[in-house]
Amino acid sequence: MRRPRGAALAAALAPLLLLAGCATAPPAPEGWTVRDVTAGGHLLAAATPSAQRPGSVLTVVIEGDGPAHDPAGRPSADPTPRRPVGLAIAKAWPTGPVAWLARPCQFTRARDPACRPETWSRDRFGPAAFAALDAGVDALKAATGARQVRLVGWSGGGTMAAALTAARDDVAGLVTFAAPLDIDHWTTARGLSPLPQAEAVRGLGSARSPVPQVHLLGARDRTVRPGEGLETARRLGVEAQVADEAHDCCWPHRVGEAVAALERQARP
Repeated sequence: MRRPRGAALAAALAPLLLLAGCATAPPAPEGWTVRDVTAGGHLLAAATPSAQRPGSVLTVVIEGDGPAHDPAGRPSADPTPRRPVGLAIAKAWPTGPVAWLARPCQFTRARDPACRPETWSRDRFGPAAFAALDAGVDALKAATGARQVRLVGWSGGGTMAAALTAARDDVAGLVTFAAPLDIDHWTTARGLSPLPQAEAVRGLGSARSPVPQVHLLGARDRTVRPGEGLETARRLGVEAQVADEAHDCCWPHRVGEAVAALERQARP
């Protein structure tokens, strides 16, 4: 977020933004391959299993925001998360082909000339970030030969996954973990300044979609409060579940519940 009220912003965002690591390759899980994807003017880090499972629907897991701001509320030096929760979720996904996609400048800041501090702070929900992720999903889909995608995201990555779902016509399902779907309500509820560059995600809190979806919220999440998420889901007419988790732990263990929920929705 932009610096709404100095230290108040940092306090509000601290749980949402993981500590920064080095802008190097992400820690590849055993049996996975990490590579860069040129997408929408950015170099995005991505990972896929070395031996990809067959299937016509590719699950793409989008990483969270990472440390967008420092403790003083200024743009951080690097948005790379030290513990990429989205990557752990991708590794835990049990069925079909799967891929993980980082957000712009995560793990690539030093070698992506398009990276600027505003890229991962003020503009991280903006049109350029959206275009990069959209192109990244296209590239991963083409590489696997999938016909459709299932979009999954943790925290702000879930917000972007929902925005991509609303814009694409090849999405077979949507899963979010601890994600603020109504970004304007989220900022207002915390007394934060609006995100004027967040055009890509604005309106998600009132846009109904026919795509099967489930949104998992944490009962102990102080960043994306479950009551707010449940109210948004009710307004959208979609399924939401509350699990006994905090914001950044331990969502990979809840992947099975998300898959089961989507399978229930797919039954006639």
